This record gives sequence, structure tokens and C-alpha cells, in this order.
Amino acid sequence: MCIPQAGRFVDVDVQRRLAAEIEGLGYDSIWTSDHVIVPVGEGYVPETMHEPLALLAWLAAATERVRLGVSVLVVPYRDPVFTAKFLSSLDVLARGRLVLGVGVGWLQQEFEALSASYPDRGAVTDEYLRVMRNLWETETSSFDGRWKHYTEMRMFPKADRSRGGGTIPIVVGGNAAPSIRRAAELGDGWHPINLTPAQLRDGVAAYRDACARFDRPVGTVVLRHMPGPDGAVLGEAECAAYADAGCDELLYSYATRTPDELLDVLSSSPRRT
Repeated sequence: MCIPQAGRFVDVDVQRRLAAEIEGLGYDSIWTSDHVIVPVGEGYVPETMHEPLALLAWLAAATERVRLGVSVLVVPYRDPVFTAKFLSSLDVLARGRLVLGVGVGWLQQEFEALSASYPDRGAVTDEYLRVMRNLWETETSSFDGRWKHYTEMRMFPKADRSRGGGTIPIVVGGNAAPSIRRAAELGDGWHPINLTPAQLRDGVAAYRDACARFDRPVGTVVLRHMPGPDGAVLGEAECAAYADAGCDELLYSYATRTPDELLDVLSSSPRRT
């Protein structure tokens, strides 16, 4: 479930209530979204919005069981060494409950305000993901890339060691071919958005083919479902169709006016994801 973090939902008591009740309803995970700064007049992205990593740290302390994710962290916005350290620390504090959804971003003015390269965002994302994995998966770390260089450096803590593999799972967001390639080459799963079951089936086939090309195991497929403020909850038959198409987890992202409306919607859902 993508927890709302904008507008009236920024209130700390609202966040505490939503976290507790979503966990109590039996949902498997709570996810945040990522924007830092937006231009005046931008209608899609709200001006008032919690920073996702700060909110995840707060949610880790407010919950006990649910996994915690970002859908998605715009990788080029933040220095990868700092991001790796923040995320590994958060994963340890959350006892291994973190899942990292990643993307390249799209809002050019936001890139410019953050001194990040919009034209290079795809290549930067690839390199930054390699940096983060390098820092999580090696005891003494060295890296020589286009944008990031370090030699014989130490960064601890690593990701929570209770989880198999000792690293934070990465699911790569995006529906297009470059995202599918990135998911297969650098991720642990694919994280598309708003696909029909037929579209998802085709995407999953392309993702599996890409995994075979890179000789990497097929990871988890997490579909973000955003029906809009008047959208109906998916029924059992629709959930089954997505599962049959290759979806491992449906991530709901409902737009509602109030917390009560959101909890009513979530209570009526047949699946806890």
C-alpha cells in the first residue's frame, strides 16, 4: 500500500493512525513516493509532501511487521554514497524490512533545482545503483566510475544481516524497455505501473528474457495500481488475472480525500498488499 504523504496527510497523527491501521488490516507493505521540490503550477506533484526517506525512518519506528518501500526513489537526485549509508542504516533499524524501488525521474525542473543532470539520468542511475550495491556487498569498497570514485573505503552498517544475501532488495520502476533492462541487469525485481493483465504478461515475458540475457535470476514483479480517486477496488477475479500474468505483489495507490475514506477502501480490498 502506498501511504499518502502529501496535503492533509502530512499531519503526524494522521500518519501514525494510517501506519497502525494499515498494518492491523494485514497489508504486507507500506510504500512512500519521492519528490523534493516542484515548480509553481505543477499540477501532478503536490507542493506539500514528506521527504520519503525521512518518512520511511519514522514509519519504521511506528510499525513492527510490514515491509517498508519507496515507489520510487529517484536515484539521480541524491549522492549514492550518502543514500547507501542512509538506506543501510534504516534497514538495520527496521530489522531488515526495507525494499528499494528505484527510477530515473522525469521532472526536468526538479533535476535542475537539485543540480542533477536530466540528460544523463539513465546512465547516472545505472552507475549509482552499482555504487550502492558495491558499498552494501563489500567489506572494503572501491569504485571507479564516470561520476563516482573511491578507493579502499569502509562504510558500516551494511544492510540487515538477518535477511538472506545481506543486501537491500531493489525493484526497478518503469514500463519501458530501458527500465526492464535495468531491472534485469541491476535489480532484484521489476516494478511497473498501471498495466492491464495483458500488458503485464508481455512485460513479464520481456523481463524474463532480459534476465536470461544477463544470466541473472528472475526477481519479484511488483505492480503499482493507481485507479484514481473514483477507481474501484480490484476484485478477486482481477487480482487472479494479474497473478496469472506474472504479478507477485499488487501495490495499491488510492487517491482519497480523507484518511477515513482511504481506510474504508483498504478494508474492502480482497488482497493485502
